[in-house]
Order: sequence, then structure tokens, then C-alpha cells
Amino acid sequence: MNKQPNTKRTLTQAVTLAVIAAASVLTWLNNEEKAQQRTTQTTASQRQSLDLPKDLGNYDTIMAKDKYGQNARSFDYYMLSLSWSPSFCEQQKQKNGGNIPPHLQFQCNEAAQFGWVIHGLWPQNANAQAVSDHPRFCQGDLPPVSEALIKKYLPDSPGASLLQGQWEKHGACAFNSAENYFAKQSELFHSLNLPANELSRKELFQWMKKFNPQLKNVRLESRGNELYICYDKQWNLTDCQ
Repeated sequence: MNKQPNTKRTLTQAVTLAVIAAASVLTWLNNEEKAQQRTTQTTASQRQSLDLPKDLGNYDTIMAKDKYGQNARSFDYYMLSLSWSPSFCEQQKQKNGGNIPPHLQFQCNEAAQFGWVIHGLWPQNANAQAVSDHPRFCQGDLPPVSEALIKKYLPDSPGASLLQGQWEKHGACAFNSAENYFAKQSELFHSLNLPANELSRKELFQWMKKFNPQLKNVRLESRGNELYICYDKQWNLTDCQ
């Protein structure tokens, strides 16, 4: 007579465990699906829906104000630097008392929907021991590029001063025009699948290699909110140093 209640209790426990297990599986599948989203789709929609700023302001870069200055040395490889925009914007707000600096309004205002964006494409010297050892301002202090060219690439690299600065500091050390420089970094950017959510360094590297098979056997790097992918002079993927 005592076995029936125990049997019922065991059955109830089994059903409860089964429900918990099923819920766990559904939660895992949901998280996995979210983790596998790609920002390439978001970027495409951004291009169609973004309202570009009418006034770009003064976006000229002054070499004399750069703390590293000019270094026209040779380079050995390229480093594509991508930035996770939400973290970058939050850092900038904290540095500025909760306010968004004027030159970051397009990227960091409340309506912005940027995920991964292009910071820059940097010619690098393999023997460099510090940032100042890499090529920089190789053609000196250059005039601002046209507003039309800046606006063309704002959806990928959302700052006029960012684009101008990267061209003068880095692009001019390996490219003969700002147009070619912007086009190349945009081409590399759009060749990648990128996660739609913020991930830890380990998770990010795992994700990138899973959804970008071409990255499987190369060493990636990261620092803070940035991800680095490297290429040799023939644009073959190579280990970041």
C-alpha cells in the first residue's frame, strides 16, 4: 500500500525534471540562435535607412596635434581594426560627463544602431616595439577629402573626422588615394561575418573562426572594444603580431 504514493512521487519528479530539461534546451537553442546572428545584415539595412548628417563640420586632421607625429618607415603587413560601437560610445559618454562629443553624434546618438564598425586599416611594421614605431602620416599633413567621399563611407566607419584621420595617419602610407583606401577597408569589412552581440575575447575569437572558416588557422588579436585581423601585402590572411 505504501508503494503507490512513492511511485506517484517518482513519476512527478521525473515529469518535473523532463520539463526543466526541455526548457533548458529551448533556452540554449534560443541563445545559440541569437549568438549566430550576423551584423552584415544589420549593416545592409543601415545603409538603406541611415540619415547621413547634412553638415559634417570641421573634420580636418592636424598632424602637428598628433601625439605620435610622423613616421615614414616601411611596412610589412596590414591590420584591419574593427570597433564594437556600443562599448566605444559608452566609454566616450563616461569620459565626457554623460554627454556625446559633437564629432561622435552620428555614431553615438540614441537613434544609432551600429554594432561592429571600421576603425581603420593600418600598415604595420613587423619590428615595431611601440605605436610610434609604425608608419604614420607618411605623406605629411593632407587636405580634407571631399564631403561626398566621406558620406559614402560613413555607414561603415561612422565619423567624418575618423575617416579623415585614418586616411592621413595610416592610409596614405600604403594607398595612392583616399578613395582606394576607404574602398579596400570596406571590402575587407564586408567579407566578414560578425556577431550581433557583445562577446568576451574568447567567445569572440571562437565565433569568428566558426563563422569565418578562412580565419581558422590565423591568429586574431583584440584590445578593449577592438578586434584585429591581419593581412600580408598580397591581401592574404596572416597572423597578427
